[in-house]
Amino acid sequence: MPKISIIVPTFKRPNLLKKAIESIQRQNYKDIEIIISDDHSNDETKDIVQEMQKQDDRIKYVLNDKYKAGPNGNKNNGLDYANGEFISFLDDDDELLPSALEILMQKINEGYSHVIGNCLIEKEGKLTQEFSGRGLDKDQELYKKDFLMGKFHGEFFSIFKKSLLENQRFNEEFYGNEATLWIHLYKEKTFYIHQAFRIYRLNRSDSVTLAASKNAIRVYLGYLELARILENELNQTGDKDYKNMCAIYYKMAAYYAKLGGKFKELYRCLFKSLSIKINTPALILLILSIIPSSMIKKLSKIRTSLCKN
Repeated sequence: MPKISIIVPTFKRPNLLKKAIESIQRQNYKDIEIIISDDHSNDETKDIVQEMQKQDDRIKYVLNDKYKAGPNGNKNNGLDYANGEFISFLDDDDELLPSALEILMQKINEGYSHVIGNCLIEKEGKLTQEFSGRGLDKDQELYKKDFLMGKFHGEFFSIFKKSLLENQRFNEEFYGNEATLWIHLYKEKTFYIHQAFRIYRLNRSDSVTLAASKNAIRVYLGYLELARILENELNQTGDKDYKNMCAIYYKMAAYYAKLGGKFKELYRCLFKSLSIKINTPALILLILSIIPSSMIKKLSKIRTSLCKN
């Protein structure tokens, strides 16, 4: 059984996918399997992977026939084929840096079940020294509260024990909001290494904000679930530190409910946010709730304030 299953979800990026796979093959840690989960690209993706398989039998090619098309469903498909004791995900347009797996696994061997590292941002084809993961500035242990409270955010690279998921999967109804699954990774010991292990390609033509607006209802559902998770922690622990983040997530849910035309849900989430903690963005959104969503989108400063989490 391979020690690490590296899942590479892909869709219509054959040339970048090849670079991603090659970056895995160059790793000096060899006890791996490479699972390419294809969301029916209908291009040369399959041919490229099959050619690479001739030289490396660690590569598996699987089509996403079981789950809904999209990033979350495609990742779920990859998880179904993973045989390793540990799991890692690599986007098809990113690359691993040298020795990434070896260094992360050294920490795993010290008794951690989940190890996180940072990424270097590549902008317009130029590799920068800027980290994509924010909020952390040194090697340290991390805890569930750190994750829930948003102590760190952005793009990271990680390896985790497969058993932490307990057969749970990404919610296909959500657009993004992977945090609802990642929370399970903090059941056991987590460590962050303040070093870059992955190249994260920043693609401005594929704006996350724009894509989120187009999938507003699915984003709303994700933030609603996150808000409920935080509210549950607040109720169970009585830790008032959770109030602010819980109110923020309900406000975020309200914002995307408005963009998606779900007005009952908009007001329900707004009043929930304000009942937990009075906050300015929720009050602004309440005042602007009668304004058409298209106008809010055009008011860039207000939009930034409202959709910031």
